[in-house]
Amino acid sequence: MAHCRVYLFTYKRNHLLPRAVESLLAQTFTDWICEVHNDCPEDLFPAEFIASLNDERFIMKNHAVNLGAVVSFNLAFAGCSEPYTSILEDDNWWEPDFLKEMIAVMDNNPGIKVSWSNMKLWREEPGNIWTDTNKTTWPGHKSQFFEWPQSRQAINALHSTGAMLYRGQYASNYLAPTFTLLNAIELVRERSFEHPVYLNAKPLANFAVTLVTNRDNDPYTWIATQVMTLASFIAASPDKNKTMRETLAYYRQQRPIPTANFFLANIFILKDGRLYKHFTVTDWLLFGKWLLGNGHKLNYIKQYLASQSDTSSFLLQQTRLRYKEAEQAEQT
Repeated sequence: MAHCRVYLFTYKRNHLLPRAVESLLAQTFTDWICEVHNDCPEDLFPAEFIASLNDERFIMKNHAVNLGAVVSFNLAFAGCSEPYTSILEDDNWWEPDFLKEMIAVMDNNPGIKVSWSNMKLWREEPGNIWTDTNKTTWPGHKSQFFEWPQSRQAINALHSTGAMLYRGQYASNYLAPTFTLLNAIELVRERSFEHPVYLNAKPLANFAVTLVTNRDNDPYTWIATQVMTLASFIAASPDKNKTMRETLAYYRQQRPIPTANFFLANIFILKDGRLYKHFTVTDWLLFGKWLLGNGHKLNYIKQYLASQSDTSSFLLQQTRLRYKEAEQAEQT
């Protein structure tokens, strides 16, 4: 049995798949196996390319039908017998020591079940040219543990799918609802992670900002999903007023300020009049400005929220578990 199972997902990116595979073959840690999942049934290139490698560590999985990204990613969380699991996307790639260093982190910290590394950001230009942006997903940060809750987690994720390592025996705990918005899959799935989680601040992976993406470009489905995650973050907390106040204070420091999300979370989900006392005059003015440009989409957001009952229930259930774990950790 290998020590790490890697899931490599690909969909119509034959010009990028070899780079991802080459980064796996270049790993200084070699005790791995890799499931390559091709989600485009009529595309023969991935299977032909993997076969040409003549490497028994690769297991080719051609999907009979297009499953979509969320369902495909869930295959990596079905659980496996290998101690560690990781996900490599066809457009991203790893530095040679990614597996070696991340496995060492987990070996040295048996109490954590999920970790991830920093990522360098690369921008795709026409002609398959890649520009180093000289930016990372965690600029200026040191390696650290994150306990639950972090204010950032109300509407943003900490971890990156393409740079994470997790323990195979717990993988099935992290299955996300099938109809989760792809743009928010990390944000939603992270609610199921037992904390603490760990960031290795060294950029051991590379994130590709591609010209073409499978992600939804509808800003209102993204807003609605953030409204769900924010509402569950507040509703499940032992002190809703304290959480509302602290989370608002944190996000007032961000740009752009997502003030509207807090109002919408209370209007559509929390429905707690007592929470309005935490909004300042500036908050009300910002929300009024948002309504002038986006008020015509309120019914659309409401309808989308109604269609996401599974995701909403998942978020509330998992967020309650995280707060309960945090409470138990304080008592020990």
